[in-house]
Amino acid sequence: MNADCDFQIGKDHLVCQDYAIAGKKLFECSPFDAFAILCDGCSASPDVDIGARMLALAAREILQTDYVHDYQKFGEETIRKASNLFLTYPLLNSRALDATLLVAWVKDNIAKAYLYGDGVFFHKSPEGLYMMKIELTSGAPDYLSYSLDIERKQQYIESSSADQEYKEITVYDREIRTMEKQAPFSPVVITRNVQPGDIVAVCSDGIGSFRRADNSSIFWVDLAEEFIGFKSSTGIFVKRRLAAFKKKCVKECMTHSDDISVSAIIV
Repeated sequence: MNADCDFQIGKDHLVCQDYAIAGKKLFECSPFDAFAILCDGCSASPDVDIGARMLALAAREILQTDYVHDYQKFGEETIRKASNLFLTYPLLNSRALDATLLVAWVKDNIAKAYLYGDGVFFHKSPEGLYMMKIELTSGAPDYLSYSLDIERKQQYIESSSADQEYKEITVYDREIRTMEKQAPFSPVVITRNVQPGDIVAVCSDGIGSFRRADNSSIFWVDLAEEFIGFKSSTGIFVKRRLAAFKKKCVKECMTHSDDISVSAIIV
């Protein structure tokens, strides 16, 4: 089993606001054998490059605790721990933690994922490819950071309700497409049986920002293999895959306006 990650800046950004980490269990008693985490910071909020990193690192800490068994508690404890950042650096903008959080881990041939905000989940196995993409119709994700400001969270909920905005979940299961609508802040939990050789990965929504040389958009589903078509499971397998894809993008004049991040586990 191996885990790796990578994140790259989009052409429209001055600072990369995505961050990803991945790794294997640190202790024999760890509730996971391997994990993959990424955060995608909100472009409209200051200091989110710092906040995204702290949120991801906080999630790695909480992943070691019993909160891993409870989606709601996991999110609450992760954002609470990350918010300690403001005690050390009080001059940071109060919205620095406006970032999505996608967490996946494998334990005893079971893969689980908690998704907070938008992004993509992949599970590739001999049976086929399972993909889930989460989008907010408003384009404004339901960040965990809203729980740090009750008034701000209430305004978000009221605005979403008034404008009939919702969380749109699209699933491709071996090319069978289904869609579901959920209210913002509703839990998104994925549980999958996995076997050695399977790939479990999370990806930021930057996968949907790719364009060809003629400026036509590229459907994110068509890019799946570019991100998880790993040739080997050894070493920095995600970084190698994205480096190869980056060369292809340069050759074919493809660009991505948004930052992109991938964190993956090969079982």
